Amino acid sequence: MQKQPLAGLNILTTRPDKLAGRLVGPLQSAGAEVSNIPLLAIEPLELAPRQRQALLDLDQFQKVVVISPSAADQLLQRLDDYWPQWPVGVEWFSVGAGTARQLEKEGLQVNYPETGDKSEDLLLLPQLQDLDQKKLLLVKGAGGRPLLYDTLVSRGARVEVLELYQRVKPRLNRQQLDDLNHGPQQILVISSGEALQQYIELTQGGRKSVHLVLPSFRLEKMAREAGFDRVINSQGAGAEAVIQALSKKFADAC
Repeated sequence: MQKQPLAGLNILTTRPDKLAGRLVGPLQSAGAEVSNIPLLAIEPLELAPRQRQALLDLDQFQKVVVISPSAADQLLQRLDDYWPQWPVGVEWFSVGAGTARQLEKEGLQVNYPETGDKSEDLLLLPQLQDLDQKKLLLVKGAGGRPLLYDTLVSRGARVEVLELYQRVKPRLNRQQLDDLNHGPQQILVISSGEALQQYIELTQGGRKSVHLVLPSFRLEKMAREAGFDRVINSQGAGAEAVIQALSKKFADAC
């Protein structure tokens, strides 16, 4: 029997409940004991008239970029009211493979980076280089980094931003709060800066004894500035990147 690369590891993931399975399942298949406590919850936003018009005019955009699984989920729910069949002539893009698979299940063909799942990786695609006067819809949550928007505009695109949800603090019960502060997990996986800030707030500075798995150098820097020194940069938020980083870190222990 093939050895499971994460056997013996106890991991806590922190994704919104609806998205947790995308990470928990693969980690469990790799042999880890995994639990999830959401540090953020997804709250749909009310659409303004201009946003509803963008959905109605979907066929007027040459390209649609969807930046997260939550954005894909919210978009597909809204478009179900507007488009019984997908418009032709629209190129679809996603930041990562997980978001792409979600869109592909609904019959869409999606372009995404073969390696990596960050905005920087998406921006390397040849189809997003020369965008002179191309009309592009950027589907996302409220807030976040401006990198995608700024870069696409700098390449000539006319970008319409469609914010469909916001991340809010979840209502955690007493057991969840106790597990965050005193649980047996030796590894904590956090996927965003907002979730990291929430963790620090809920734990009054965070448990410095755990290994903190973060998806980027930006978050690694944020964590180290907050006093964490057991930081693992997985260079991606997807399950494959997390498993690879943990396998490399704990190869001798597993």
